[in-house]
Amino acid sequence: MANYNCEAYLKGAIRSVLNQTLADIELILVDDGSSDGSVALAEELARQDPRLRVFSGTRFGGPAPVRNHALDQARGEWIAIVDSDDLIAPQRLQHMLEAAINTKADIMIDDLAIFQNDGEPDITTMLEGDLKDRPGRIMECEYIKANMLYGRGSQLGYAKPLILRSCLDTNNIRYNEDMRIGEDYDLIVRLLSAGARMMSLPEAMYFYRKHNRSISHRLDAQSLDALRAAAEAAMCQPTPHAEVTAAHAARLKSIRRAIVFDGVIDALKDRDIIRALVLVRQDPSILPLLRLPLLGKVQKMMGNPFARRDEDLTNELQKLRHQCEA
Repeated sequence: MANYNCEAYLKGAIRSVLNQTLADIELILVDDGSSDGSVALAEELARQDPRLRVFSGTRFGGPAPVRNHALDQARGEWIAIVDSDDLIAPQRLQHMLEAAINTKADIMIDDLAIFQNDGEPDITTMLEGDLKDRPGRIMECEYIKANMLYGRGSQLGYAKPLILRSCLDTNNIRYNEDMRIGEDYDLIVRLLSAGARMMSLPEAMYFYRKHNRSISHRLDAQSLDALRAAAEAAMCQPTPHAEVTAAHAARLKSIRRAIVFDGVIDALKDRDIIRALVLVRQDPSILPLLRLPLLGKVQKMMGNPFARRDEDLTNELQKLRHQCEA
């Protein structure tokens, strides 16, 4: 668990991990130089439960180096990733571990239940199609295709994986510390390229909180440039599968399109119409993306018309928040 100034949500995140039905766990919390009271809060909870180990006092500068430091401290056979502002269902780790062992998986993911911290309790989920209905194996090509920027369908890069530790160590794979967003996708795709077996469960047991301080859904020029560099590096890796190469090429194209789109938005904000038109001419495929800012404003005014209410998940979330955040 990486933490940076998440005092408002940290207690709930920690408790949701320590309250797991799978009791034989350790929680490695690495702080990234927080200026709020989150470290003191975590240290108090660690005094109550020795399974929580807190590491602080260093400014790492992003989730990737923080997670690498956590990996260096971890002693478990399996590694799970939980963000410091999210919640997980009590049975999650036990269910995922049993499924991973039964299917001989190196990587296991579940569905992601996405909720707004404030406002209506409508929940959307990450998985679509067959993955939403039944367990399945996710091949390298499929995983890449499910991570196109501004793409449709399941966005599997948001999933929080359970990973066999030996799979990371044998292949000497760690997080790319140049990446501020997309670091989970980059790690998983390199594991898949090395031959890891990835499986999914249709149950939504991870509750992903969206709020104003969230960084995972924000794309800026620096983050996009790091995504582009990682995608170009992936294109240079040898692979015997033509469909994998094609998927990497399509994802790189989606990133380059997003970079142009980001430039157009900046130009429009600066009221530089000429620069915006030049960029649009450079890549006319971004034109459909220009509706996204307008759609976002409409959703703020009218609510999200695409959110679907899942009563079971909503009730589970409310119960979980009561148990963990009180």
